[in-house]
Amino acid sequence: MLAIFLFAVCFCFLASLINSPSHDIVSQTKKLSQQQVIKIVTAIPKEQADNQSILSVEFNLGNGIKNQSIACQQLMPASRAAFEENGTKISPNGNGRKEGTERGKQGDNGNSSTTLAAFQTVNSVPLASDGMLAFALRNDIATNLLNEETIQNHKIEKIPKIAQEELMYDKKIINEAVHKSRLVVIEKIQEFVETKSYLSGAYKPLYDLLTDYPFRVGKMLRPTMCISIARAVGGMGHSALTSASALELYHNAFLIHDDIEDGSESRRGKGTLHQLIGIPRAINVGDATNVLAVGLLLENLSVIGVSKALNVLHEIEFMAQQSVEGQAMELDWVATNASHLTDQDYFKMCVKKTCWYSFITPCRIGFIVGHPSANVKDMVEHLAGLTRFGMILGIAFQIQDDLLNLQGQLEAYGKEIGGDIYEGKRTLMLNHVLANSGKESEKILEILALPREKKTTDQLAFIIEKMECCGSIEHGWKVARSLSNRAAEIFESLDFLQPETPIRPEEQWVCSVHDRRFLKELINYVIYRNA
Repeated sequence: MLAIFLFAVCFCFLASLINSPSHDIVSQTKKLSQQQVIKIVTAIPKEQADNQSILSVEFNLGNGIKNQSIACQQLMPASRAAFEENGTKISPNGNGRKEGTERGKQGDNGNSSTTLAAFQTVNSVPLASDGMLAFALRNDIATNLLNEETIQNHKIEKIPKIAQEELMYDKKIINEAVHKSRLVVIEKIQEFVETKSYLSGAYKPLYDLLTDYPFRVGKMLRPTMCISIARAVGGMGHSALTSASALELYHNAFLIHDDIEDGSESRRGKGTLHQLIGIPRAINVGDATNVLAVGLLLENLSVIGVSKALNVLHEIEFMAQQSVEGQAMELDWVATNASHLTDQDYFKMCVKKTCWYSFITPCRIGFIVGHPSANVKDMVEHLAGLTRFGMILGIAFQIQDDLLNLQGQLEAYGKEIGGDIYEGKRTLMLNHVLANSGKESEKILEILALPREKKTTDQLAFIIEKMECCGSIEHGWKVARSLSNRAAEIFESLDFLQPETPIRPEEQWVCSVHDRRFLKELINYVIYRNA
């Protein structure tokens, strides 16, 4: 009997340990550390495929990820009231507005100094710091949703950032490459717009509007990738400039239309075009920007020859098809208030909407322009490698962009913080919180179903708080980092890209880092950037 009694006591003790919160944390940690293999696929142009029109890439979700717990016990959302009373909230129109009471301004005890710990997290999204070399930083939602003016007015003490001094990317190479691209691409676009505006009978006010978005300071990643790939395979920088400029114009045309479809209110630090001039005129400017891009591509006939120019046009046509399909998927999800989307659903949409026009096509066109052969059959294998690279890196880029929309700095990010939630976009993090928040998911869906103008900042804060508690933001960062690691592996296999490409005497170019070096630094820039 004694043996049975002791056995029962031990059994109960072990059962209590198994069901304890600490065990839950360990279990979640083990789950996070498991290697989950995910397969991502994309279609490719049939006329440029080698016996197949589908490419796929597998990656391990746990690749390079240390064991981390996302249990709610490790998050500290208890001070949410401090955020609601003292914080400058981001209003639906994209502007910060003070909503604090006098009590909030003076603090609970009447003191003029208030410390906010709202939504402080143990693990948050690393962002790049200033300086020559970028390092990972850990930020918190509360300080990200507060602007400097509010901190000064309320004497709010910022929660210290914990700098993890890990070298992430060479900021000098990134900055030099995109800056030089910006100079030459803007000059090329401006010259082309002026040429069109001076034609007999041209309506000049339209052409004045065509330079709005392109002349706002953007990242210029697409043209920089195009030029860098072209030079890395032996091409001339000036030969890729026309195609690179056309890609930037297509990008800006997409942005104008996307901003209208999404109801966005801020772009590159200013109001969206439709906010400034109205929806009908903005749609027309977007259409005109697309037409302008086609005109630039026709210049390729004399710049790179008929065969290569036609190959580039095929790439553009396929890119546009994929992009509008991806946009249709995202708009349908918002319209139907989709609630059961998986990571794979997000990846499929992202490949179509983001990866092709932001990463895959710039890389492929750069290769076509720079390759010594004009026969695309000679390029199939290398184009496939670049497609895989661009697809995986493009998803990582979009996830980081979505994370910045939740936790970024308004001044650096250039778009309204929380805009994706106001617009109801099904990001990886939103899909995750809907799948993991239990009954709270019903409330989230009710908020998402509201028109943008009826969503409140309290509702925005509620969804972000649930994302933190459910580990949705950490999940997004984990997936982005795993994808970046996989992209780095693929990049190392692209041995046809020369390590360095010095500027040649006959080359009309000024930036020597437009080559493999920029592309290598781009991999970490994508997930550690803060803009």
